[in-house]
Amino acid sequence: MRKNICFKITDIRIVLLAFCATLSTAASALPYYYTDWTTANPAAGTAHGVMTLPDSSTVTVDFSAVYANGSPGSFVGAYTASDWAGWSVFSSAYLSSQVSNIPFPDMLQLMGGQNQIYKVHLSAAIKDPIMAIVSLGANGTNTHYNFDSPFTILSQGNDYWGGCATCLTQSGNDLIGNEGSGTIQFNGTFSDFSWTVPTGEYWHGFTFGIRTTLALEPNPPSSNVPEPATLSLMGLGLAALVAKRKVMK
Repeated sequence: MRKNICFKITDIRIVLLAFCATLSTAASALPYYYTDWTTANPAAGTAHGVMTLPDSSTVTVDFSAVYANGSPGSFVGAYTASDWAGWSVFSSAYLSSQVSNIPFPDMLQLMGGQNQIYKVHLSAAIKDPIMAIVSLGANGTNTHYNFDSPFTILSQGNDYWGGCATCLTQSGNDLIGNEGSGTIQFNGTFSDFSWTVPTGEYWHGFTFGIRTTLALEPNPPSSNVPEPATLSLMGLGLAALVAKRKVMK
């Protein structure tokens, strides 16, 4: 009987190890779907883009720069020729345990210190959207993005002008860059958010990306419930244990 129990405990351990490995794989980085900025009017402070998900559904993105009194602002410009692709040599700044791909295809650029509010409106409620940023601040010049929403820094690294693995820092909802490039993730579900850039530093680029929408993956999240494939593996393992136990009797 002791030997029989020993085999059973060992086999259960194997199944549990396989189960944990499956959960670890499920938690690996995933692709995000970035904004294709289709139109931009920098002088009027507006831009429009679209994010396309694998099921061909789309989420539109409207950006606007406005002054505190509501009058239109402006921004530096829009790059619309697959500009992030040129940053692939600096891809480590944008890849993380959550994000498996670099931003693509284009970006908008700002100049700080304009006393403007930068607003983004999404056509659907988005779970944990991300923002990719390039060249926030300069060596010796800290530039701030003061957001109205909480976020987490996912990754950062070198860029064309330098940068480093610690050039982006965070203080509450304030992102501080000293030639910082990387990706941040807003914590929660959003269709609107905004930020200001009080420091007068010229040229920093950004874009937005999503993994899914609230409609496609409703709350509460299903991450605490094993996926069907995981349940199948557990079932096969337990069935094998039952079969083996019958044979050994």
